[in-house]
Amino acid sequence: MGREIMKRTMPFKQQGGFHIGEQQYRSLFEGIPIGLYITTLDGQILDANPALVQMLGYPSKKALLGIVASDLYANPVDREHQRSLFEDDLLIHNYETQLKQWDGRLIWVRDTCRAIRDKSGAIQHFEGSLLDITEEKASEQKLIHMARHDLLTGVFNRYALAEMLEQEAARAQRYMHPIGVLMIDVNRFKEVNDRFGHATGDKVLQLVAEVLCSSVRGTDYVVRYGGDEFLLLLIETNGETQIVRDRIIETMASRNLVSPLFDFPITLSIGIAHWMPDSNVSIESVLSQADQAMYAEKRRHAST
Repeated sequence: MGREIMKRTMPFKQQGGFHIGEQQYRSLFEGIPIGLYITTLDGQILDANPALVQMLGYPSKKALLGIVASDLYANPVDREHQRSLFEDDLLIHNYETQLKQWDGRLIWVRDTCRAIRDKSGAIQHFEGSLLDITEEKASEQKLIHMARHDLLTGVFNRYALAEMLEQEAARAQRYMHPIGVLMIDVNRFKEVNDRFGHATGDKVLQLVAEVLCSSVRGTDYVVRYGGDEFLLLLIETNGETQIVRDRIIETMASRNLVSPLFDFPITLSIGIAHWMPDSNVSIESVLSQADQAMYAEKRRHAST
């Protein structure tokens, strides 16, 4: 059936005395390094070139033929969205989606597809091309991650904070959940850098980031606020902020005993504040309150 379709959809052309026939078109179809396909109206694959078979990881072209395109999609909703776009003008250009390979692994592709009509205007089948953009997507995601995360500790950076605050404040107001804020500073950090060097200081920051991440839920945010300061946003808190603070202090004390980096323990000054979605105080003001509370505790540490 695929061969018959090639005859119908790739007619002979006469151009400058050069006659292009079915064999030349088939050679192009088979040899081009971009995945090409032909499907029925309901998405059943009728023909596929070697590049597409290899892209999808199928053992042979025979194994791929007959597969329904919707079964290849990682997300069925994505397939339905693409179909809705296609119904508007019968052409999809550079639609990005994830497909499943033969072994279940996922790849990103860029799909371009069009409807082929007969002389009466009725749709006969669809034909299109797939370009594997998995590496391109990985590089794109890496750049996005680098832009939003601190390179040393791996937690979020100040650049991402504004977006988080806007997003979580809107969500908190919708569901009337408070947000807990913890501002955290590493005590005696300048002394660490001066006595043991910045490489050791970097290890301290990485250790603190690990402790903070292990002390909160996956839905909370850990941010390197600047220098040796960190910020925690505890989403949908209900009185747990003090519990989280105590957990951080205990975990930090345990890490000091297990793997001390120098001759004095790493301690943290932590300031706490809460943002209530029904208050007139901005969440930025609450961050400032937590910062002031943190510095007050830091002064108490320095005096002891």
